[in-house]
Amino acid sequence: MQAAIIYFSGTGNTEYVAKLFKKHFEYGGVSCVLIDVSKKRTLNEEYDFYVFGAPIHAEVFPKIYIDWVAKNLKEDNKKCLIFSTQAANKGSGPDQLSEILIKKGYRITVQDFITMPNNYYVVAFEKPTKEEIKKAKERAEEKVKSLVQKFLKDEIYINKVSKIRLNLAKIEYKFFYRFSKGWARRNLTVDMKLCVKCLKCVKNCPTKNIKFKDNSFYFEDSCISCQKCLHTCPTNAYLYKGKKFEQYKI
Repeated sequence: MQAAIIYFSGTGNTEYVAKLFKKHFEYGGVSCVLIDVSKKRTLNEEYDFYVFGAPIHAEVFPKIYIDWVAKNLKEDNKKCLIFSTQAANKGSGPDQLSEILIKKGYRITVQDFITMPNNYYVVAFEKPTKEEIKKAKERAEEKVKSLVQKFLKDEIYINKVSKIRLNLAKIEYKFFYRFSKGWARRNLTVDMKLCVKCLKCVKNCPTKNIKFKDNSFYFEDSCISCQKCLHTCPTNAYLYKGKKFEQYKI
């Protein structure tokens, strides 16, 4: 039996949880393939079941993730597990994706939210301490282990939000999405004294929003505020509103 764990991750929280799912499914005898939608543009293979996961952006899943799934998953009746990662207790992303998958015929048997450390502290809220990150990782592993066991036993476990919350979340995200497009251009610069010109940020930007030309960086208007560039720069050369910050590491 082989499963695909299809995910999107900005600062690393969702990737970390996706790898936990891979570990615990493989403990249960299931071979798993990790598919990062920002790196793999198409889904050519078929799998026995699917695990879907993404971070919550303004209450729902990022458009880049929703669009990828809608485009690449053909109609089928296979089992699915959906999870979200967020600093809060829950978000509307799993319900949003569930609507799409159910219309395609998929069976959602397990759906839940996994609380992870706040990785948006550059913009708002407080940076989590090392102890808070450690405890969040421990709780995440316990929850993943439990969800995998439920899924393999064919138990039905669906954790949802209200329909009203989901509909409001979709409206909220439209504003966030428009606001995010110019977020990097408005807020980010690169300290060229620290930059080693590895261009990792250019290569890894999920929307190809970062450009490097004439020995300088510039940003277009397709940012999604995932902050991958900020927290994965090997020399921490990015500045937010002209100031340095401590990178998030999970």
